[in-house]
Amino acid sequence: MLPSNGINGPQSNTIKAQRYIYNQKFDLEMVLVGSSITARIDPEYISPQAVSLALLGMSSTTGLQIIEREKFKPKLLLVELSETILKGEKYKANQEFIGNLYQPVFYFLRLQFPMFRQEYQPASIIIQSFIKAVTKENKILFRFLEEANSTQKQIDSELRQKLIQQQIQAKKYPIHTGVKNAITEESEYIKTKITKLKNAGVRVVLMDVPNEQRVKDTIMEKQLRQLFRELFPENIYEWLPEPPSRDWKTNDGIHLVTSSAKEYGNFLRTQLLKTAQ
Repeated sequence: MLPSNGINGPQSNTIKAQRYIYNQKFDLEMVLVGSSITARIDPEYISPQAVSLALLGMSSTTGLQIIEREKFKPKLLLVELSETILKGEKYKANQEFIGNLYQPVFYFLRLQFPMFRQEYQPASIIIQSFIKAVTKENKILFRFLEEANSTQKQIDSELRQKLIQQQIQAKKYPIHTGVKNAITEESEYIKTKITKLKNAGVRVVLMDVPNEQRVKDTIMEKQLRQLFRELFPENIYEWLPEPPSRDWKTNDGIHLVTSSAKEYGNFLRTQLLKTAQ
């Protein structure tokens, strides 16, 4: 049976991290770290040699911790900086995730015997295989559901607008002092990780993934972007330039839809090729 990519968020995160840990390559070109925001960007949009350690419900801190622990380092590291870093080093779920990955006994077992890795767990493989089989057998039936799907798209569009408005409402106020202090504290931790990786020869590039313009124009979003630029000044840290102004579309105000994620991946590839010359 083929390995599974996971049937839920936590399992997908574990599989992604374990693949990175146990399939280490000395000539790794590029790695992306971040949250679900960056996870929407398929690394293949950027390069066949790119790998993503962007994890659902977590932050760049988690990916940085994994990369720091591994012997082989990527030549280039793209780091998402957003308010999601609050789910960082002190975040309980993050601590448990890293602890489970590197628990000595299970780490050794998974290293020596791939059957113990999450991607080879029978339940997820069987369920995923079943879903694929059902999908294949029902392709003809699905054609007759196009009209219903059209109605669903309208419902999805209404839900999307509602979610975007919720983001706008939540971010129309100035950033709270407590949140600002927490981001500043977590940023200091991230800086230590970046410094160590840079000293190990890794080129580290910071990025601010675009989102819905209406959300981006809110008071809190503007303050967050300014805060990160102050915490990670351009005379010390390399930042990707702002992408071209366009109608970046999201599912909820934050997470790019597939077409926009692909467009941003193309932008990343172009920019990185320019700066590599």
